[in-house]
Amino acid sequence: MKAKQKILADGASLINAATEQFVTSARSAIAKRGVFHVALAGGSTPKGLYQKLTTSPYMEQVDWSRVHLFFGDERCVLPTHDDSNFKMARQAMIDHLPIPQGNVHRMPTENGDASEVALSYAQTMNEVLQGEPLDLVLLGLGPDGHIASLFPGTEALDVTETLTTSLYVEKFDSWRVTMTYPTINAARQVIVFIGGEAKAPIVSDITNDVVQGLPVQRLAPQGDYYWYMDAAAAGQ
Repeated sequence: MKAKQKILADGASLINAATEQFVTSARSAIAKRGVFHVALAGGSTPKGLYQKLTTSPYMEQVDWSRVHLFFGDERCVLPTHDDSNFKMARQAMIDHLPIPQGNVHRMPTENGDASEVALSYAQTMNEVLQGEPLDLVLLGLGPDGHIASLFPGTEALDVTETLTTSLYVEKFDSWRVTMTYPTINAARQVIVFIGGEAKAPIVSDITNDVVQGLPVQRLAPQGDYYWYMDAAAAGQ
């Protein structure tokens, strides 16, 4: 399934549009099912979205007591480490919104062993989701075409039997835990954020079919699938 592309004039417009989409998705899920389950991403554009959600009028438009936050991937560092996606989200958003502490489901990376972290997080997801899919998965796009921590050439790309998996990313000398394709693809909505001129080459290569088989190209969401880009990333 090809993504529906939404191209915004600049970074600020991209964040505004993403924030409005997040609020719409949350309100719809809460109205239909009484709860909103979302997987957060790391990166600068998601950070801008998280910060925007803490401002009026967006903050008041969501019943945050019914929002459950998950994380699409995480580096195996302490939750206080500067490389932690959880730390970024906590500082940008979580500390500034009335989200119950029990509704924030971070990956327990302080446990050390990445495979144990992945197993523990899959258990948490099963307990909270009770077989339901995530309502929204937010993703960034790396210059090598990776999404979450699904990197080219890693065994994680082929894991289908679990919700999460662990992997070692050699070029970053980093152990990570990531949601797997089946988890992401089952979501009711998937949004990939792509911002900045540095992303224009990979976007061009993908949209013009210059490359094949990149991790982002292996996405096959069953629900709504969007690429939110600014004009620079879209090569415009």
